[in-house]
Amino acid sequence: MEYQAEQEFIEVRSPIDRFKELWGQQSGPINFLRQCNLVVQNAELLQYAEFARIRGWTQPLMFALQGLVLTAFLMSAMNLWLTRDRGKQIDQIAALHVDLQAEIKRQQEVRDAAQAEITRVEKSKAPGIKLEAGVVLSHEDAIKQHNSIIEDSLKSEQEYKYKSALRERELHATADALALAHSGTPLIFALALLFAAQIFQVAVQKDYRKFNLTKHAGDFYLYFVVGRGLWYVLGMIALLHLALSGVSYGMGGFFENLGPLGAIVFWLGLYALLVYTFYLISQDLYRALHMRAPVQAASPENRLLLHMHNSFWIVFAVFEVALLGLSYGCYLLERSI
Repeated sequence: MEYQAEQEFIEVRSPIDRFKELWGQQSGPINFLRQCNLVVQNAELLQYAEFARIRGWTQPLMFALQGLVLTAFLMSAMNLWLTRDRGKQIDQIAALHVDLQAEIKRQQEVRDAAQAEITRVEKSKAPGIKLEAGVVLSHEDAIKQHNSIIEDSLKSEQEYKYKSALRERELHATADALALAHSGTPLIFALALLFAAQIFQVAVQKDYRKFNLTKHAGDFYLYFVVGRGLWYVLGMIALLHLALSGVSYGMGGFFENLGPLGAIVFWLGLYALLVYTFYLISQDLYRALHMRAPVQAASPENRLLLHMHNSFWIVFAVFEVALLGLSYGCYLLERSI
């Protein structure tokens, strides 16, 4: 009796094929959202993204630019457009115009009164003109005195207009500089997250030399900042806009009512949200780098979290100083024109 052995073939798929298959399983017409889902759900396979050469897949830098920086730029541009002609300085300019018109009206009344006196003197047939102080002047001297009052009034009005123009120019320069700084800081926040990737990668490679995948740490970081942290980051950017430009949106009273303690709680809460976002990203990074996460993931033992935190603040501090310098330069330029 012959036995016929049936040979069973098992198809073994490479990680690259598996990565392509998972990409095909992502639903939705927008490749960016599909990529976000794949990045978050399959962190362990990100190392094969470069070799898979999937149509519609975006490299980490462009992924971060189009998903995070572009959105932050549009939000900042919109905020600048909405707040440029609003705020405390704009209200002061409006009040300055009211005061100027009141002063012009007052000086005009002074000149009208002096002109009326000149007309009265010219029509008077008396040998002398008695002033309110009891001094009696000739017709010629009385006319000269009232003409002097008119000249002084015109001179005073011109000086008031000149000072008002200088003050208005300074207020406009201040308003534009503050609008640039307030609208630019949230954008700097997003750019700092982007440019921190290189500093983060160098720090990780220094700490974890024996792990080969650390040479891709910067790319993985960019993937997860967008894939995992996009909505958290955009939420923080929106909060920054409200906090920095709240007066222009009519919310100045709200933030003033919070008081110093409330302001401290607000900024600490925003900082805690940033650290929590870094914590979530660090968990994905350990999976992508095939490293064991520390038991106390929310402690200094989490070196990836620490490096992300420090890298971000280094870049943010440098960029923010540059933004403030640019804003001050714009203020000086606009004030001098």
